[in-house]
Order: sequence, then C-alpha cells, then structure tokens
Amino acid sequence: MEVESRRADGSGEAEITRLCRTLVPLAAAGKYAEAASTYRWVTRASTGDPLRYGDHALRLEFCALTGNEHTGVDLLSLLDGVGDHADAVDRLEFFASAALLTRRLTETGYGEIPFVLNGPYDGVPLSRLHRRMRAAAFVEAEELDELDHSGYFTAYAERKMAANPVAEFVPLLPSALPRVPIAPPPELSPEELVIRAEIHNHRCEPEEARACLAAIETVPDEIVPRLTELRAIFFQGEDTEERLRDAAAGFRRRNDEIRFLLNQCWLGLWLVFDDQAETGVALTTVAAARLRAGTDDRAACWGEYWLAHVLSGQGRTSEAYEALRRGAGRAREAGDPLLHGTLLCLEASLRNGDGEDPVTTLELARSATDAFIIGNVGEKAIEAVEQVRIAYERTGALDELDVFVEHMLSTLPVGGPERLRGHLRHLRALSLIGTGRFAEAVDDAYAALGVAASKGKDTAEHWYVLVTALHGAGRYDDVLDVAPRTIALLTGSPDWAHRCRWMYADSYRALGESARAFDEYAVLAEILQDSGDTGHSYISVSMAAAEQLDLLGYGANAADFYARAADAASAIGGGYVAATCRNAATLSRLRSGDLDAALTALAAAESAVHAVETETAPVREHLVAQLDHVAAHVLSAAGRVREAARRALRAAETFHRIGEAESARDVDLLLEQILLGEQK
Repeated sequence: MEVESRRADGSGEAEITRLCRTLVPLAAAGKYAEAASTYRWVTRASTGDPLRYGDHALRLEFCALTGNEHTGVDLLSLLDGVGDHADAVDRLEFFASAALLTRRLTETGYGEIPFVLNGPYDGVPLSRLHRRMRAAAFVEAEELDELDHSGYFTAYAERKMAANPVAEFVPLLPSALPRVPIAPPPELSPEELVIRAEIHNHRCEPEEARACLAAIETVPDEIVPRLTELRAIFFQGEDTEERLRDAAAGFRRRNDEIRFLLNQCWLGLWLVFDDQAETGVALTTVAAARLRAGTDDRAACWGEYWLAHVLSGQGRTSEAYEALRRGAGRAREAGDPLLHGTLLCLEASLRNGDGEDPVTTLELARSATDAFIIGNVGEKAIEAVEQVRIAYERTGALDELDVFVEHMLSTLPVGGPERLRGHLRHLRALSLIGTGRFAEAVDDAYAALGVAASKGKDTAEHWYVLVTALHGAGRYDDVLDVAPRTIALLTGSPDWAHRCRWMYADSYRALGESARAFDEYAVLAEILQDSGDTGHSYISVSMAAAEQLDLLGYGANAADFYARAADAASAIGGGYVAATCRNAATLSRLRSGDLDAALTALAAAESAVHAVETETAPVREHLVAQLDHVAAHVLSAAGRVREAARRALRAAETFHRIGEAESARDVDLLLEQILLGEQK
C-alpha cells in the first residue's frame, strides 16, 4: 500500500514525539512502508533542532532495530551537546540508544570503523564508543535511581541496550538495500581469518579485511608475521615501518622467502612515500627481480605490480609500463583474472594520468573490466570502468561512453558484481540528467545509491545526483527527504552544496511551504554573502527569498531583500536586474502599508530604471513599462489619481506595442480601477 508523505508544517512538539514513539511498533507489526514514511516525516520535522534528544533517541533506536544502523550514525553527531542537556531522562534515553546502535554496528563487523563525525568522540572506533555510551547510560540511570530510591532506570537502560532487532530491514528510501554485514563467520580459525583478510586485501575490500583482523583473539605463532604485516597495512601509523620490518624478520625466521620478498616490495613502497625514496626504490626493485626469477607466477606478478607503483611515483613511467606488461602476461598465463585485471587497470590509470594515447588506455581499461567481471570483483571493476570513463572524456567521446555503459548494463551477467551494476546506473543517471531527462534518471539514481550504500560506498555525488534528478523531475516531496543529508555531505564542495541548498529551498517553494522556503533561501543567501560570493547566485537567492516573504505578507522584509539584491546587481554592472529589484521592492513597501517608504522606493526605482542604457530598445521599453505599472499603483494609493492614470495608460500602450498582452491586460484592469476610484 502506498503511504502518502506528510509535511512538517503545523506539527507541534507533542505530535513529533508521539510519532517517534510509533516507529519501532510499526516496524515490529510489519508495517514497513508506514514506518519508513513516519521516519522520513519526523526526520524532516526535527531537522536543525538538536534539543529534541528524547525524539532523537527514539529515531536512533528505530535505526538500530530495523537494519538501518548506518543511517543512525549521523544522529551520533549530537553527542557533542547531550551531556549539557537539562533533562536527565532524555540524556539517559540518548546514551542508551547510542549504546544500542553502536552495539549493533559492532555485531555486524563495523566495530573497528572510526566514528568520523564532529565532536569529542571523533576518531574513536565504534566498538569503543559503544563501551563509552553504555557507561554513560548507566551513570545517568544510577543518578535517577538515587532520586526515587529504586532500580527502575538501571534495569530499563539494560533492557534497552540489549534489545534485539524487530525487523531484518526496513527500507527508508526507494531501492534502499540492507547494509552488507562484514563480520566474518564466527567459527573460523585465526589462520582462516588471516587468509580471508589477505583475499579481501587483493580484492580492494579494506573494511572486510579489518573486520577479519579484529576478530582474531588468540594468535598462533605460525601466523604472527602475516598478522603483523596485515595490521601494519590496514592500521597505519607512525610505527608502520617498524611493524613491516618485524613481519619481514618473522618470515625470514620461518624461511618463507616468497612472503619475505612480497613484504619487501610493500615496505619499499611505504618508504618511497615516507620520503625515503632511494632506499624504497632499491628495496622494491631487488625484491621484484628475485620474485620474477622464481617459479611462483602470482607472487612474481604482485612484485611487478608494486614495482610499477614505486617507479611511477618517481616519474619512471616507461619502466613502470614494462613491469606491468611483464606482470600482465604472466598473470594471463596463470589464469588469474583478479591479478590480470589489477595489472591492466593500474596501467590504464597511469596512462590516463600521464595523458597517454586514450585508444590504448581504453583497450587496457575495458580488458581489465572484463577480467574483474569474470572474477566477480565489484570494487575493482568500478575502478576499471572509471578509467574507461576518463579515457572517453579525454577524447570528448561522451556518446561512446553512453553506448559503453548501456552495453555493459545489458550484458552484465545475472549474479555479476552488483556494485558494478550500481555504478553503471549512476553513470547512466548522470548522462540522463545531462540531457534533461530527469524523470528517467530518478530510478537509476535511487538504485545506484541503494547499491553503494549497502556496501558503505555511497558518496556525496550519489546523493547530489539523486537530489538533482528528483528536483528536475518535479518530485519535490522526495527532495525534502534526501536533500538535508546531501547538504551535510557536501561541506567540502561549496558549489554543489549551494546548488543543493537552492533545490531544497525551491522544493519547499514549489510545495507552497513559503515559510520553510524563505528560511532555506535566507540561509543560503547568508552563506553566499559570508563567503564573499555576492554575484549572480546571491542575487537570485535574495530575490527568491523576497518573493516568499511577499507571499507570507511581510512586505517590508521582502523589500529589504530586494534592495540587497539590487545593490549586489549594481556592484557587478547588472543594471537591468537592479532596476527590476527596485521595482519589486517598491511594490513590497506598498504592500506593507508604508506609503512614505513606497514613495521613497519609487524614487530609487525611477533612478535605477533610467540608468539602464546597455540593454536593447525592447528590453528598456519593457523595464520602463514595468516602472510605470509600479508607479501607477503607488501614486494611486497616494491619492495622485491623475498621475497614476497617466502612468498606467503609458504602461498599457507600451506593453501592447511590444507584444506583452498579459501584462497589458493587467495594466488595463488597474487603469479601469483607478478611473473608477476603486484603487486606493
């Protein structure tokens, strides 16, 4: 059953709290669509209000118990202020819900992922954050229990933090997919976990590798060097070189020559990027040569791969290409599609970066893509497709890129890499948006975001593309659901962030929610002004804010925004826009009931209009007619009927002459009212 979206207008705090309390029960009853709709609504209604800690706690709990743990992580940014919140019960609720959420994240293998939102807990692994939230919840509970001499709150907190999911997954957006758990099977031995981590490493799946490493508790002596090396690679820090050398010593003690040489290749790369280039290059070159001379084909290929990385970093690209060609040939003979594709993809990447022949680069990247599809390696397949995209863009062959994407989507086998399928749909959405086919792009944008988010790979671009498609398709209510998160993700991309804020505000405008539209336009205008950007964007946003204020009946405030836009337009030589704004400001002053201010504004508008000389004659005539129309309103209100009629008659004649029939009819009606004495 389709659930109609609701808007936040007119909802009191009690209504928001009541709806937050229905979230988990709705999900538990299997009413997933209604639960998702309610969650979106209360999220929208609570945006920008950090004081609703009790409501935020209920949203956290819902996310933790419906497979949406990673959506709930955004709410943890509120931890910065919860300790100072006046309501002790709300503090308890928030800490307990945060503990529940971080417990679920840890149980699904994400415990070693650092918490990266702003605040005092930034950089803390989620498993450690769980322990802190649990302790904080008990502190609040114990203090509350002391007040009423009971153990109620402690028992309540314990129950809440131990709660089990009520639904496997409640999709909050169309095409949303459950987050893929990365925790390894619990029955694996330490050695099996190390093997899995090594495989994830080669497949470019770092989070899965870290989850395997974090699951190892007891460490048998025989895997110590391998574990030391993997932890050095995946948990890098000041002691990375030392740990890599410790691993090398361990391999030497065990006479594991292959692992020792591969370790030296990686250590050499680390040293190069740690400003020890000479030592690093020598180390990797010698180790790769010894692997090349050996009989282990796969190890030799990895040696060539790391050697190419080291050489390219020193600008020795021709030698890097030779190493990659040697490795690719050997990988092909060994029948290893993952390794073969890895070598081809690196060469394509280097060639794109160096501006080499795009035809050769395309061949390499497409061959790499085919290899990764055979190996079902989604992350690396996306890397290869990106090299294809870059090569096509370098040649300006965007139509050929579209053909490539369509061909890949139509031929990608069932059961093939879903991450690749999602990325291809993302590229198709971009192309559809670029040609104005927004409605067609929506499904692709939703699907691409869903697949990426299920692996924790969703980016600001995924969200921005979705907002753009939804806005262009006129699906304004949906924009309101996804734009706030998109804006938060776009802090490092101001141009996109400003465009997204504009689409967010414009969606409120299109839905007739003028108060919210004005708020968002005003915020964007302030951001632009603070950043020193008072050009065309600032002018457009200020005018849009003024229009909403007029609709709300705040004419004086609207006039102020029009005046700011006019000043900004004048500063960049936009006389026509400045004059238009002055005309609009005059009407806004009149609507506010301040006749003196309207007459003063009219004088400013007269000056602005007559100062416009650069436009063509028809444009200037339109502007003068517009001024006459405005003047007729103001002068009539001032009781200067004869002047008002004269200006209205002149405006009507001009509009008729330049073919603006609708404007002419409006002025004719005004003239009739003036002459009949109905216009005051």
